[in-house]
Amino acid sequence: MRFAVCAFVTLFAGSGFAQDDAVVITATRFSDLKRELPVGVTIITADALRRSAATDLPELLALFGLLHIRNNAGTPNQQIDLRGFGATGDQNTLVLLDGVRLSENELVPAQLNAIPLESIERIEIVRGAGAVLYGGGATGGTINIVTRPAPPGSTRGHAVGRAGGFGTTELRAGIERQGERFGGALAFSTEDTEGYRRNNRYRQANVAGRLDARLTEGRAWLKLGAHEQRLRLPGALTEAQIAADPRQTLTPDDWSERSGAHAGLGAMRMLGQHELAADLALRRREASAFFAAFGGFFTDTRADVWSFTPRAKLGFDAFGRSHELVLGADLERWDYDTLSASAPEAAGTPFSRRAGDQDSRALYAQASVWLATATRIVLGARQQRTEERLAEQVFPVDDRRRTHSLEAYEAALRHAFGGGLSTYAKYGKSFRVATFDENACFFPPCAPQLLLPQTATGGELGVEYERRGLRARLSAYRLDLDNEIYFSPLVFANVNLAPTRRSGVELETAWRALRALELRFALALLDARFRSGEYGGVAVGGNRVPLVPEALATAGVSWTFAPRSRLNVDARYVGRQRFDNDQANVFRHQPDYTLVDVKLEHAFARRWSAALEVRNVFDERYFSYGVWDLGTSYSAFPQPGRAAYLSLAYRID
Repeated sequence: MRFAVCAFVTLFAGSGFAQDDAVVITATRFSDLKRELPVGVTIITADALRRSAATDLPELLALFGLLHIRNNAGTPNQQIDLRGFGATGDQNTLVLLDGVRLSENELVPAQLNAIPLESIERIEIVRGAGAVLYGGGATGGTINIVTRPAPPGSTRGHAVGRAGGFGTTELRAGIERQGERFGGALAFSTEDTEGYRRNNRYRQANVAGRLDARLTEGRAWLKLGAHEQRLRLPGALTEAQIAADPRQTLTPDDWSERSGAHAGLGAMRMLGQHELAADLALRRREASAFFAAFGGFFTDTRADVWSFTPRAKLGFDAFGRSHELVLGADLERWDYDTLSASAPEAAGTPFSRRAGDQDSRALYAQASVWLATATRIVLGARQQRTEERLAEQVFPVDDRRRTHSLEAYEAALRHAFGGGLSTYAKYGKSFRVATFDENACFFPPCAPQLLLPQTATGGELGVEYERRGLRARLSAYRLDLDNEIYFSPLVFANVNLAPTRRSGVELETAWRALRALELRFALALLDARFRSGEYGGVAVGGNRVPLVPEALATAGVSWTFAPRSRLNVDARYVGRQRFDNDQANVFRHQPDYTLVDVKLEHAFARRWSAALEVRNVFDERYFSYGVWDLGTSYSAFPQPGRAAYLSLAYRID
């Protein structure tokens, strides 16, 4: 009922959407006008990020991006799921930082909390697209987090302190200076919280820097960053334990640690109406964790990835219009090493040690042609060769290799009818190669081959309206998948599934009702099903895929009720879904839930502001991930109750 009231109040709503129909985005790996692209794009602005009561990037994406997030580990590293992939949401949603892949080649989420929020200019969410330009893992879509330097001759800075519920303290600060030729920026953030549950302490520190050089006909940049995270792991609770005390822990000795660094060197140059660009990126991640149950289980992982992505946008004129051809190559290398032992002290004598590498080389082309004044067509194709190897060096000893020849393609069209109304249609093919963790063998006999790549074909129809402060998008899509990569608890390994399908309807609206009042509302109806096949001897054709909500909805109000004061209200509804392990659809549904956040801001001086935030105002008791125990109950990770926070900010714009 609370959600229904919020949805009614904000029926034509968005402060999270960019309203300017001339907004430039980078969905083609080069700058382009959003209104002219034949895809549905959601843009989350820096102002929307700043207004929200949430400071966790996955939470912000869920509020403004019409996607699902789930906590399947009891930590802030939440899983992202775009268009309903359930347990493999992270592996089917490609996350980029300035066009460079941030998604991992393991069964872990992209480290979104390692990005300082104030360094973000905007976030571009392109649904069901990206395979041609970026490769594997984009079946659900791509999320590109964009950081940009300030305009020449400007200085920007910020310092934000925040404290509140569950013993939370947070500090974010940064400075940026751009001259006419050279500039740079430095930002850092720290957060320390005891967490909602016992043994739930979370500590995170991030630093990011950038140097920029503006050339006569181009630009060059160097980007550096590092992060460190320390977590205590409270573990899952049974249904009865949650009812007794949702804040308890049965794993007081469990923990995990993670650190990493990245560096990126890039440049772009204009040659008349042509544009050349390239990025060279390096990234390292180190992670370890300890679980005390069953005598102890310790893991230690190192992963390195480098990529080189040269590309060109060639402009040409024909039939009175300017057209574009994007050509590019992607070269990528992953190196991976992990060990498992009974304790950190036993790392020298592990009972498992895996080493792997993956090399990918790809060429792609995408042509964007105007067929008429108001009609644009985009055609693209990608050819990729991936060589992968994974070796178990202790038990069971094996060395498996496989080479894949992969392809992706897209055809899309947009037509503008005038008056702010337009329509688009697209059809394409995408793929995904199994991660190192998905190919791992824990018990003999190991599969003789590494998993087959997952492929998907599908299309989307959409209509958009954008005029006089009102923006709306309505679309319907369908994806048919073959060899979907999925974990089977029956054999305790990942397998290639029988055919599956994803389909749905999405509605996004944003309305500036008054100069001081902005509203938004979004709704997604999701249907994820097995098309055929058996699971544990049970025919699952027509059954729902677990962990995919039947509906998602968000609503929000941003009201500047006084010259220096603003009230922001955000609501998020997650519909019921099948528990993990319930491919047979015989257990009861995981409950739906509604979360409401409120933030009151006041600027009391030229550069100073204060804010009061209340998360989960109605103290909803919920969990976003649950697993059926194959009996009469389940285990889950209880999520935080109501909490309040105070913040003080100083900004130079």
